[in-house]
Amino acid sequence: MSPTAMASCAAANSSATVTAATISASTTTTTTNAASATATAVCLRKSHSTPALTCDGSNISDSSFVDNKCCVQSPVESALEAGNIVNKDVAAITHIKRQQQHLHDSNNVDATQPTTFRFGCTHYKRRAMFVTPCCDKFYKCRFCHDENESHHFDRKTLTELICSECNTRQKVQEQCEKCGVRFGKYTCLICNLFDDSDKQQYHCHGCGICRIGGAHNFFHCEVCNMCLPMQLKIDGHRCVENISRSHCPVCLGDIHTSRIPCHIPDCGHLLHKMCFDQLLASGHYTCPTCQTSLIDMTALWEYLDAQALRMPIPLKYENQRVHIFCNDCHKTSKTKFHFIGLKCVNCGAYNTTQDVKRRLSLVTDEPTTA
Repeated sequence: MSPTAMASCAAANSSATVTAATISASTTTTTTNAASATATAVCLRKSHSTPALTCDGSNISDSSFVDNKCCVQSPVESALEAGNIVNKDVAAITHIKRQQQHLHDSNNVDATQPTTFRFGCTHYKRRAMFVTPCCDKFYKCRFCHDENESHHFDRKTLTELICSECNTRQKVQEQCEKCGVRFGKYTCLICNLFDDSDKQQYHCHGCGICRIGGAHNFFHCEVCNMCLPMQLKIDGHRCVENISRSHCPVCLGDIHTSRIPCHIPDCGHLLHKMCFDQLLASGHYTCPTCQTSLIDMTALWEYLDAQALRMPIPLKYENQRVHIFCNDCHKTSKTKFHFIGLKCVNCGAYNTTQDVKRRLSLVTDEPTTA
């Protein structure tokens, strides 16, 4: 074989060896890249099933994952999957933050989380939280407790509270024993009432509770056993013994400790102001307790008088007299019968009844006038 041919064969063998080595290296590289892609895919699957709450992106920003062009997934697919994971993580974080914000703004407080809604609730503005002895939970006030529990909380049984500034649990007192903050600008340790809002609060020893509106604007009636506007002391009012200790005759709700304003009609039987308005709106103008007119009915009585004159009665009823009891003046009388109504001969009202015996038995103890 000539020297030239021998050199050509050697070059060819060398080229084949290099090519084989290149193929082997390429195979090794492909295997390594495939292993890296498999590991990355496992990491992504783990992140997809358990999204990280911190969402720092460390798992999806690895250079081997971003720069690898020979992995199982294409760069576009990998980027889309990574983006989906980030979006799901962000959505999870947003949902958790919304839940935390909802807990922060709610009035009720979990027994294990005494640091929500720092300065009061929708009912009171205060810098303390009650430790309710009935259920050993944390609430901003008795109304928040009653709205979320199936039992009633008497605030006078309160023995412990938590400062909203330093979260120190302590006995009931005017200011925090640790940071010195006042729990409320108005404080009554008899009623365990703390309030930062100025409502002209004052404690009435006769009623045994705190009231609003200013002590100079009210007086305590010993017979009614409640605070009444000062104008009624000047003009006089009909006393009904312990009237505020009764319930509203419309909604049957408590009146004495209710935060709903009450209406005081001339008969003295209390009812909630909103219940009074509902009665008038529905066409009921008499007290649910004693049937006395709640408002001045003079215009209606005059209208009924005019109607009675225009409607003559049959001859057989002209001389008929009926024994009646007037619910307005609480007097009995005999009046002429008429289809329009039975008019009281004493006050001219048509708010009368023929059930005289029963009505007289109800007014045996006539209320006095103060």
